[in-house]
Amino acid sequence: MNKLVETINQLKKNNEYDCILMFSGGKDSSYLLYHLAVELKLRVMTVTLTHNFMPKETLENIESFAGRFAKKHVTIENLWLNKSGKHFLETWINKPDEGSLITLCTGCRLGLIKPIIETAKKEKINVVVSGETPFEATDARTSLVNYPKGKKGQIYFIIGYFRLIIRNPSLLKNLNAFMNQLVEFYYYKNKKTIYNKNKINRVYPFYDDCIYDETKIIEKLLELGWKKPTSTTNNSYWRSDCDMYAIRHYFYNQVAGYNEMKDYYGKLYESKMISEEYLLMNIHRHYEKEEIINLLRKLGIPIKALNKYEEFVKNFGNSDIPYPACGSCKGLVS
Repeated sequence: MNKLVETINQLKKNNEYDCILMFSGGKDSSYLLYHLAVELKLRVMTVTLTHNFMPKETLENIESFAGRFAKKHVTIENLWLNKSGKHFLETWINKPDEGSLITLCTGCRLGLIKPIIETAKKEKINVVVSGETPFEATDARTSLVNYPKGKKGQIYFIIGYFRLIIRNPSLLKNLNAFMNQLVEFYYYKNKKTIYNKNKINRVYPFYDDCIYDETKIIEKLLELGWKKPTSTTNNSYWRSDCDMYAIRHYFYNQVAGYNEMKDYYGKLYESKMISEEYLLMNIHRHYEKEEIINLLRKLGIPIKALNKYEEFVKNFGNSDIPYPACGSCKGLVS
């Protein structure tokens, strides 16, 4: 018996469904849905959090894959991200700072915990499967908040966060968004305890049971009709399922010299999971500034904020600056 199937069978208590899959419509969760349902013959229920920052192709992927491979599919609108994300997009530009970029996705992590647990309890399913991989885990974003710079520890994060608020008080203009941040921080920091308290088991196949081969995953997805979003000319398939990520990624790279995508592919390269050619193909060119402005325009942020963004990006080059975060791939990009 497959090790993953054996693990789920030992943990599960539901007779109708074997597990819930956190299904975003991105490449990793889309492949996992196919793998679990078709190759491993498991009865999978999928839960998707929709929001205003999803490309149309991602929505099509969700409908197509859930319709073919899920025994049941539930869609939940992430109102936290919808409301908070737009607020922080509007206010971040008042005092652009690398640390406060972390606010742009407020509500996303909360959405990936609270409603998933609530749905699992409602459906009496005690096994939740995540498509997270060991190559995307990073503390680099939160470390940019810390003050003084370079200091590690929760106390320095808290000091740094309040420093950001003092420098840009408009971040507090929407108190509901601010409260969402506090609640999200609590859920994220106590995620393991909260899951355990609700007697729900989390399973991460790409950590323990499935060899993570991105090239084979993409090959299979394209064979199954999965579509890569076309809202940007980004080469990479990673995190291409969210326009907010594209915006945040661009400004991280331009303001902080930090780039999650290059860090991710750098880790794959260091682990000998991809070739140098594949690394360079994925970190060579990502988002152009006009594409980012178009995304901001499409999201309907106020004209005053949009004008500030347009003025702000005038000093940037047309594409991401080449700054791979991994040690072994520095020097490979000119």
